Amino acid sequence: MGSTDPIRSFRAAIAVTLGYAPEVIEPGRLMRFATSSRRSDTAGWCKLFADLRGGVFGDHRAGISETWNAIDSAATTRAQRAELARQVAAASVERERQQRDQWAENAKRIARLWAECVPLVPGDPVTLYLKRRGLAGVWPLPACLRLHRALPYWDGNDRVGTFPSMVAPLVAPDGRIVALHRTYLTTDGRKADVRSAKKLTATAGPLTGACIPLLEPARGVIGIAEGIETALAAWLASGVSTAAAYSAGNLAAYRWPAGVRQLVIFADADRAGGRAADELEARAIRAGLRCNVLTPSDEGADWCDVWAQRGAVTVDGAAR
Repeated sequence: MGSTDPIRSFRAAIAVTLGYAPEVIEPGRLMRFATSSRRSDTAGWCKLFADLRGGVFGDHRAGISETWNAIDSAATTRAQRAELARQVAAASVERERQQRDQWAENAKRIARLWAECVPLVPGDPVTLYLKRRGLAGVWPLPACLRLHRALPYWDGNDRVGTFPSMVAPLVAPDGRIVALHRTYLTTDGRKADVRSAKKLTATAGPLTGACIPLLEPARGVIGIAEGIETALAAWLASGVSTAAAYSAGNLAAYRWPAGVRQLVIFADADRAGGRAADELEARAIRAGLRCNVLTPSDEGADWCDVWAQRGAVTVDGAAR
């Protein structure tokens, strides 16, 4: 139900569901807005219909889509319900077309950026950075990790400068690169002094199920961790070929490659990591996989922390 001001009521419904809402809503226009604190985020979308009787909204990243009605559905006529359904369907077509166009444009940008990256060589900023993270002696590093020698860093509309950067692809289950993960560095392998040293490009498709495929499964076994450094440390500690999911949410939604018989989940020791690991474990077991969940004993730690602090740790329980 709505209030006497349908725009205000519509905005309130969006805020309650998504946690964010656009400051200004123009009836009849499909709008994009941020559903996070990132300035460049446009995952949110909404359309308040021109008659102010209904609208649709959602979050592309979270896969949320909701319908809002200004009138109690029990009080609407059959004709009004039919008209609302027509407008919802039309808005859905418009939203999907707009998203496809944006993904296609983002794919071109991703391809151009990826083409500018070069393979790693010992002593470059990326290998120095990984050495500082406790991952010295690993060579060759996974081929999907590359160096961009001078990647522009933008803080909103302000170009701060250019930095050497570690760049890695997020690859969808169908093999498409749907985003690039960037870690901005200094020439001597430290994180750059910027607002956020780690960023994801705009996406060229859904991130659900995507990962950074650092290593291929070996003998039917694959490991999965959240971050790149965590996955590399887990591999060193266990010998299990491990991929990086990028985030806890993506770890929960991870789709393992065909032919995998056992999944090893290297969970972060925090609430989000634990929930994601539990969700993925349950899904893997339902699919008939053997599954191990390994979590550091120290609250808040990940496997990169464990490896860096304790040296040549070995991890049991990852049967191969």
